[in-house]
Amino acid sequence: MLVSLVFWGSPWGIWTNKQAFEVYLEEKYGKDFVIEDISFDFFNTRKYNAYAYVKDEPNLLFYVGQNRYTGQTEDGYASEVWSFKAKEEVGPIVEKYYPDHFNYGVSLILPETEPKEVIRADYKKHATVEVGVSLDNIQVNSANSETEIERAFLLLQALKEKGVPLHHFGISYENRTLQLQEEEISRIQSAEDLGEYLVLYRK
Repeated sequence: MLVSLVFWGSPWGIWTNKQAFEVYLEEKYGKDFVIEDISFDFFNTRKYNAYAYVKDEPNLLFYVGQNRYTGQTEDGYASEVWSFKAKEEVGPIVEKYYPDHFNYGVSLILPETEPKEVIRADYKKHATVEVGVSLDNIQVNSANSETEIERAFLLLQALKEKGVPLHHFGISYENRTLQLQEEEISRIQSAEDLGEYLVLYRK
C-alpha cells in the first residue's frame, strides 16, 4: 500500500487534484470541462497531470497539470485550439495543390508567454506556422522540375494570401528538398525565386 501511494499518488490526492484542475479550467475559460486520465508522475516531476476536454468538444483533448518547478496548474487548451484551427484552414489548401501528397504536416510555433486572449482567439495573432509536404515517391528531374516548382510556388502564394504567418515552408522529394525559413519566405515573388532553393537531398 505504501509503495503504491509513493509511486501512483493517493486516491485523495488524485480526487482533490482532479477537482482543482476542473475548477481552474472552468474559471479560466468559462466552460464545462471533463478531466480524464489523471495520474501522479513520481519519476519525472512528482506532480499530478491529466488530460481534459470541453464537454461539447470531446475530440479536442489537451494537457492540464502542475508545473514541475512551481507546482502551479497550467494547461494546453489554447495551443490545441489554435493547432486545430490552423490544420483546419491550411490542410485543404495543401491538398488542393498536392492531391498526390505522400504526407504533410502543419504545426505551430507558439509564443513563450500565454496571451490573455485565448478562447477561440485567432492563431494568426499569436503563433507562426510550419508547413511541410513529403513527396518521397516523386523524383525531380529535368522533365518535371518546372512543374514541381510552379505548384510549390502556387501553394506558397495561396498560404500568403490567406494570411498564414509562415515560420517554415518545406517540400521534400525523393532526391531533392526545398526549405524556406521565415525571412526567406517574404522574399519569394516568383517561381524562379523559389527554384533557387531546390537543392539535392543528401541522406
